[in-house]
Amino acid sequence: MNRVFPAVLLAIPLALSAQVYKTVDENGDTIFTDTPPASGPIEKVQLGTVNSTPPPPQITRPKPAVKVEKVELSVEIVSPPPDTTIAIGYAGNFSVEARVTPAMAHGTYAQLLIDGTAIGEPQALTSWSLNNIFRGSHKLTVVITDTSGKQLGASPPITVNVLRAGLGH
Repeated sequence: MNRVFPAVLLAIPLALSAQVYKTVDENGDTIFTDTPPASGPIEKVQLGTVNSTPPPPQITRPKPAVKVEKVELSVEIVSPPPDTTIAIGYAGNFSVEARVTPAMAHGTYAQLLIDGTAIGEPQALTSWSLNNIFRGSHKLTVVITDTSGKQLGASPPITVNVLRAGLGH
C-alpha cells in the first residue's frame, strides 16, 4: 500500500497529459504543449513508451550481533589494610582507596559502604576522605555500579577499628 499510492499519484499526470501537440509560433519557435493551440498548424506528437525500471528488491541486512562480554571486575580496598586500627589522635578521620581491575569504564561508579550504609553519592573516583567516623569496628566495602544502579562488582569487606576518646576516659 505504501508503494502503490505514490505510484498512482505519479501515473495520474501521465494519463491526463497523454497527448502532446507540436506547433511553431510567429517567431519560428517550436512549442510543445498538452493543449491544442487555437490557430495555426498543429502536429500531434506520438509518445513512445515511457522507460521505467522497477525498483531494486529491498534488501534487509541482518544487524550485526552486538557481542556483550561480561567482564569480571576485581574490586579490592587497598587502603587502609584489613584490620587497621585508627588511633585516638586521628579523631575518626582516615582515607579509603580501592583498586578496580580492569579500570572503571565511562558510566560506572564506585560507592563506599560503611557497615552496609552508603557514604555519599556514587562517584567516578575510587578514593574517599572520611571524617568523624564513630569509634568501634566497621566493615568497609566498595561496590561498582552502572548508571542504572546495577551492581557490577564489589570488594570483599574489610574491618577497620576506630579508636576515639570517649567522655570520661
